[in-house]
Amino acid sequence: MNAIELAMKLTKARDAAKGLLGDQYQETILPYKHIIKEVMKANNLEELPAVLKISETQMFQEDPIKQIMFMAAAVELIEPTKEYKSMEEKP
Repeated sequence: MNAIELAMKLTKARDAAKGLLGDQYQETILPYKHIIKEVMKANNLEELPAVLKISETQMFQEDPIKQIMFMAAAVELIEPTKEYKSMEEKP
């Protein structure tokens, strides 16, 4: 899979999560963003390598919804949805 295909897959995951969660998307995605940030910090990684590390866990592999949520959260960390930028959590 090349970078463009990966970006498209990640964007589709974000769109799917937004479609499923509607108005609760931003609130629901926050814990996933937090976990990614913690993995990034603990392992000195960027967003996508952090999600790849998380993808090795049993919790990730056994739950397709969590897979979508982590991918959507990674996209939000890299390129936040415009309407949510002002609502972004404080560091």
